[in-house]
Amino acid sequence: MDRLDQAIATLKAASKRLEKELSQVGAAIAALQGASNNGRRITVRLSGRTMSASARRRIAAAQKARWAKWRAEQRKRAA
Repeated sequence: MDRLDQAIATLKAASKRLEKELSQVGAAIAALQGASNNGRRITVRLSGRTMSASARRRIAAAQKARWAKWRAEQRKRAA
């Protein structure tokens, strides 16, 4: 039983240490959230380029054509 008591004591000590670390992590998260634009979401823009309206239309038309082709193939397989 002495070994079992020692193992339990070790586990309790580890549990206390982990709880302390977890509270520190929680405090760090809270501090960062408070400092980030007063709680507003921060967005990161990956690229400075924007797509023109005509480019969006061309891409949309091409995607619609791909879907139409796929649907036609599915109908052929079903028939």
